[in-house]
Amino acid sequence: MKLEKRRYEDVLILRFVGEFDSFNLPGFSEHIDKMIEGGDRKLILDCHLLKFINSAALGYLIKTRKRLTAEGGDMLLARPSKFVKKTLGTLGLDALFRIFDSVESALMHFKQGLDVGKLNLEAGEQDESLTGSVPILFRPAGSDADEEAPNQVGRIVTLYEDGLLFRYTAEGALAGDPVHGFLKAGADLKMKFRQPFAVKDHYFEMLGNVVEVSEQTDDDGSSLTARVHYGDISDEDRMHLQQFVRDQDAWRRELGQ
Repeated sequence: MKLEKRRYEDVLILRFVGEFDSFNLPGFSEHIDKMIEGGDRKLILDCHLLKFINSAALGYLIKTRKRLTAEGGDMLLARPSKFVKKTLGTLGLDALFRIFDSVESALMHFKQGLDVGKLNLEAGEQDESLTGSVPILFRPAGSDADEEAPNQVGRIVTLYEDGLLFRYTAEGALAGDPVHGFLKAGADLKMKFRQPFAVKDHYFEMLGNVVEVSEQTDDDGSSLTARVHYGDISDEDRMHLQQFVRDQDAWRRELGQ
């Protein structure tokens, strides 16, 4: 990833180009921290060329914005890419940052409405040294399971260090739905899902054991919510998922939740 820097009076504009993840976080965070220690309190992050950001990098931005607001400054996001918008919305963080459609409008916020004109955003100083609702596929596993059984689709509600909670929704009564027959406490499942904020472009595949199931029915239909413990899962996948949960816990601590 590249970081391009430019200034407008006392406002520091940082344009991120590429991917912001655990690999380049130490270098970037060190540079940004030094800018803040040097007196910068008003930051605009220009994110329209930021193609990817993971949970660790998001956690750093949350912590940094909290630090800046405590010192009388702020961190604003300008023209976020589709991926950044989706990420913030999916993780419920879109209300945390002030988001603007352009760098100019973000500057006007800092300058209390003063028209700053059109900026040249292509000539900045470059510093080359510097994943709401996730679908899950599931089907029965074990000696009694039908290996030809089709995958069913649910939505992950919460990830834990030892497993996850997902919801499956069926139209109409659940009695005639095949999932109602096998999604029960004690059942083994084959599961597959992506969590790009933990590992980009990777499918987590594992066996899980259902420990609890609850049923709800409302005007929109019926749903089953299942709490599943990880069973047969690679050590590397377990490590990535556990780290993602720890990152989320760190966000909540920063937000006082």
